[in-house]
Amino acid sequence: MLLMVFLSAGVAFLRAQQNGSTAALHMVRNSRFQLCEEATGTIEPIRSTVVQSECLWTVEILSLLAEGTEVRKGDVVCILDSSEIEEFLRAREVYLINANARLTRSINDLELQESRSERKLAAARFSLDSAEMNLKEYEEGTWPNQISDLNRDLQISRDRASTATDEVEFMYGMWMRGMANHTQVMEAELDRTARTQQLRRLEGRKYLLEEYTNPVTTRKLNYQASTLRLNQERTELSNSLMETRARMQILTDQRRVDIYERYARTARESIEACTIRAPCDGKVLYANTWYERSRGHNPIETGRSVYRTQPIFQVPDESELKVQFPIHETLISRIGKGMTVDVFVAGYDDQPLQATVREISAYPRSRDVNGSRIREFVLDAVLHLNDEQREWVHSQMQSTVRVPLCTHESTIVIPRTAILRDGTTPSVLLQRPGAKNPLRIAVRPGEVSGDDVRILDGLREGDQIISDAAEWLRNSKS
Repeated sequence: MLLMVFLSAGVAFLRAQQNGSTAALHMVRNSRFQLCEEATGTIEPIRSTVVQSECLWTVEILSLLAEGTEVRKGDVVCILDSSEIEEFLRAREVYLINANARLTRSINDLELQESRSERKLAAARFSLDSAEMNLKEYEEGTWPNQISDLNRDLQISRDRASTATDEVEFMYGMWMRGMANHTQVMEAELDRTARTQQLRRLEGRKYLLEEYTNPVTTRKLNYQASTLRLNQERTELSNSLMETRARMQILTDQRRVDIYERYARTARESIEACTIRAPCDGKVLYANTWYERSRGHNPIETGRSVYRTQPIFQVPDESELKVQFPIHETLISRIGKGMTVDVFVAGYDDQPLQATVREISAYPRSRDVNGSRIREFVLDAVLHLNDEQREWVHSQMQSTVRVPLCTHESTIVIPRTAILRDGTTPSVLLQRPGAKNPLRIAVRPGEVSGDDVRILDGLREGDQIISDAAEWLRNSKS
């Protein structure tokens, strides 16, 4: 048993010596270090004629040309389902017919009302004119004639009464002289009394005419004229109200007709917009953005619903192409316009393309990744293609964009496997000349790019370190 223990210890010692002697060493040198960020992007045209849905309804796509189909200007590219809009149009056309009938009836009612108003107003004006003429006739004709005739009769009666009085005095004188008898005197007295009574009757008639008949008649005629004047004003106001009500009804019916006409016109325009044609010559590309495609959404395909102003397809100008890709918001400060990036198209990884950042979105976009929300800026980089590359680079191709974040022309770079992180401080295994076992020393690593790590402090050019420190430690322990 003791012999077996000594043999096992010797084998382990020999294996440890063998592992230490055969461990791969890495010579520390200053080299060029470049930190890059890779992002998935889509190649798209810089200029493209985008065709969107002009239909006001949200409708389904009935048919759509295959993506990449060559079309000429005016060719039918997409047909949207217009059955619901056609049903809506038929219903609105029925409403429009009824509204036009009501509008015609309202116009006829207004014409009839205007005719009735004219007749009523003419009758009221005729009555007022008659009353004013009667008043004027009385004031300027009847009353002056009556008072003039009465005054003439009064004058004649006064003259006759005066003559009768003179005749009585003459008869008394003749009777006193014996030249007339008593009968003649009494006849003269009786004639004077009759003349006097006639004069008093005429004076009474004048008094009655001036103090009662004339004021009453004047007031009656003035009252009739004022009443008929008010009646004319009431008739005008009533006619105005009735005509205004009729015109308001016409406006209401016209408004209803305009609404249904607008509905019908909008439906007709939407039905016409359901047939979408190519605006120019070119190749049809669906308006599915990289953001939607990256999440497995393809809103533009047969059977999908599209809303108004939603882009459906585009006809690109492939003379100039760009690549669109996202960058995390924490890295955007290291990227600027004019920066050169490398683009690797899927299937052509050995033929990198050169591109220049042209546009950076003003605000980041949010999306969920594995339950966490990240914010990314969207960048557009213009591709610089030669004639050979133009033959195989086309729109909608998926690509990987390599963006250089920082570059150090001369710095210490070591493999990631050379760093031990089993403690709180990163360290490496330094192999000194003549030493049997390497020495573990602390280092301060910087940026990591692929399998390389930049060392900020702890190593110098010319040092030798174990390239795979964790593997060396495992072999040593075994």
